Amino acid sequence: MAPLPRVNKVLDKFVHRLGVHCESSALRDVFEYNGLTLSEAMVFGLGSGLGFVYWQQKDMPFPFVGGRSRTFVEDLCHNLGIEFKAFETGSAGRAFDALRQLITRDKPVIINVDMPYLRYLGLSAEAHFGGHTVVVAGIEEDKGVAYVADTAFERLQTVTLKELEAARGSNTKVFPPGNRWLAFRFPPQLAPDQDKSHLWLPQAVATALSKTARDMLNPRIKNLGTAGILHFATKVLQWPEEFPVTVYGQQYRMAYTMLNEDGTGGGLFRFLYASFLKEAGESLKDPELLDIARQFHEVGSKWVVAARQIRGIPEGGVMQVGETSRVLYQIAEAEEGILRVLGEKGKVMLAAYGGHTK
Repeated sequence: MAPLPRVNKVLDKFVHRLGVHCESSALRDVFEYNGLTLSEAMVFGLGSGLGFVYWQQKDMPFPFVGGRSRTFVEDLCHNLGIEFKAFETGSAGRAFDALRQLITRDKPVIINVDMPYLRYLGLSAEAHFGGHTVVVAGIEEDKGVAYVADTAFERLQTVTLKELEAARGSNTKVFPPGNRWLAFRFPPQLAPDQDKSHLWLPQAVATALSKTARDMLNPRIKNLGTAGILHFATKVLQWPEEFPVTVYGQQYRMAYTMLNEDGTGGGLFRFLYASFLKEAGESLKDPELLDIARQFHEVGSKWVVAARQIRGIPEGGVMQVGETSRVLYQIAEAEEGILRVLGEKGKVMLAAYGGHTK
């Protein structure tokens, strides 16, 4: 098999817009490139992106707390009728060849990377997270570089091909990137010259609301959904003993960042989801959705409080831990009530507009 020709190409029609969450902003960019213009909040909400997970295992230095659904991309594409496939490989060469082929065919490529390997992020070597998502929008092999769109950076960032290979193939235990890339095929009804969003948007919103409520209220295991928030409220009381602040002080501060800053849009994705509900309510002229949006914004503010309290545990001690747990119990109760209303709203909309469930 003949080697692939060298690639020296940047996709000049690719437009990157600033976002708050790496994956939803990457999808927004790629969708717009393919003619489907949606806000990042709408992408997140239509993919039933809201979630919760408390994850702890032996080879992790500290528990991971997340606020979005793990099946977000799959659910978004299913909801909109977009064909989607994720690829993974243990071969760095195969991963790079796939990237070169797609760029040659004028297709921007969503990939996962382990963050410390990308020097423009300026992170310490210990800050591993392989679930970070960027879009490759160009390669210049003669210069040994690639150009990536990253949510919080206004312009395309230049990375060496060696950096990119290391970031894609990292063996970190924290969501390893696995040389993963995504491919999409968009249906004709989503094309810009056949815009029928007034027909498909109500059904897509109804489907997304129903799935979000169902998944959050009926999780498969106790550390997911609203049950997971209650689990978190209990587990945090044990943190000072399991994770002494003299050793794990930086991890408590990092937990704050993961809950309220890096990639969540604030309030553990609740502000981003509230923006989706507000936009959907305005588009569909539905005051009930606007009211639910307001409630989710309020619960997002409670998550900000909880995140700040976790950051203060190294200084505040036992009393701080107890107050953190109390707020988490309040959040769990509030979210369960809102989600039950959301689920009923989704049922009413499905009956009115149609839609599909998964």
